[in-house]
Amino acid sequence: MATVVVPTFQGKSFSCIHCGTLTTQLWMQLAFFRANGYRHTHYWLCSCDHCNGSSLWTELNYSMIVPRDTTAPLSHNSLPDDCKIDFDEARNILGESPRGAAALLRLSLQKLCVHLGEKGKNINDDIAELVRKGLAQEVQQALDFIRISGNNAVHPGEINLEENPEQVVVMFDMINFIVEELIHRPQIRATRFASLPADSLAAIAKRDAPKP
Repeated sequence: MATVVVPTFQGKSFSCIHCGTLTTQLWMQLAFFRANGYRHTHYWLCSCDHCNGSSLWTELNYSMIVPRDTTAPLSHNSLPDDCKIDFDEARNILGESPRGAAALLRLSLQKLCVHLGEKGKNINDDIAELVRKGLAQEVQQALDFIRISGNNAVHPGEINLEENPEQVVVMFDMINFIVEELIHRPQIRATRFASLPADSLAAIAKRDAPKP
């Protein structure tokens, strides 16, 4: 996956919050005109050198004001669109409500299970079925991490997500990891395999066909 660099105040380069590109950021301090000339404010405008998307920052606490600052990573490029809606909303509310963000990520995972060929009604049952089909243990652990953390976000449990918001940040990483392993890499393998010469593909198909 592409390297993600978290935005920082007056950072020369980081991952754009709009397009996700790791690129140069341009900074300009905002000012206003008074009778005796221009007066600088505590606010700075940051513009992406790639997409020209902007963000507003304050030097009072070196934080982003608009859009809301978040330490959560951007979604994987191969995350299905219906899952991405919940993923992005979770990023937007992470600072205000870690529990709400975790619940949205669990919903995103539930939708993702449908794209993985499961029913999407019960995440635990879907994980069990994926394991039965040969799911790698590290992916199973990522799935269960989101399932359990997200469940405790809406039902009282042992994990206090309001006190441990970094737990929710890990959930974002886990979803991206699952997408990388179960969607992105298989797509790359299939594309590369399909690019083999036609006679080679025919020979492979003949080799692997059921014997009479």
